[in-house]
Amino acid sequence: MKKILLPIMLGALLTGCNETTANSNGDFTAQQKAKIEQIASQYIINHPDVLVKASQTLQQQQMQAQQVEAKKVVIANAPQLINDKTTPFIGPKNAKVNVIEFFDYQCMYCSKIADTVKQLEAKNPDVKFIFKETPIFASRWEASKYAADMGNWIDQQKGSATYAKYHNAVFATGKDEGKLTKKDINTIATSIGIDVSKFNVNNTFMNNFELFSKLGFQGTPALIVMPTNNITTDNITIINGYNPEALKKAISDLQASTK
Repeated sequence: MKKILLPIMLGALLTGCNETTANSNGDFTAQQKAKIEQIASQYIINHPDVLVKASQTLQQQQMQAQQVEAKKVVIANAPQLINDKTTPFIGPKNAKVNVIEFFDYQCMYCSKIADTVKQLEAKNPDVKFIFKETPIFASRWEASKYAADMGNWIDQQKGSATYAKYHNAVFATGKDEGKLTKKDINTIATSIGIDVSKFNVNNTFMNNFELFSKLGFQGTPALIVMPTNNITTDNITIINGYNPEALKKAISDLQASTK
């Protein structure tokens, strides 16, 4: 009722106003404009929820527009997202469905969603899970950068199975937000058969940072669910932040559409 009340009031004002009719060219007179402004202002004062709803609608429209633009960037960078040989992955190399995660081991919400991702890997052996090491906290905590480089190095040296052990073990420590240390990382790597004395930190994640920026991501975790073939803005899902239910649904929906 509130949504149609103001237009009705204004319509009544413009058609039934006795003081002055509209100019011959169809413009409102000064008196009509003043009354419109007075009624509109009072209506908004009496019904502030109208402005709130308008703001929410505008914000939603802007977010949808940003999502469309981000999806176009995803399509333009699909090969780097799906088939980058320097990026660790778990699952079939030629899977129809891909889940790409940009993450930091020191990120609290990356840590929170890690168990969900692990469970989804087990439940969906036909899906390729791609891990973009993106240590956004590297300038704050040295172990953030060290852990990312170690992960990429283990993948290159020992392959995806060993990388998966490392990746899951780091998150299993439950240490984040500065609590994870280089000693923790070395202990984990050693426990899975890695000779850490041969490891050199070499910023292997810089391409991920560049891609992260192109996609307009502001934080981790940032996830993309997308097909390998026939990629469109309609079959890409971008998830910013911790949202396990959205991730589960995106995988399930895309699997159904690619069968």
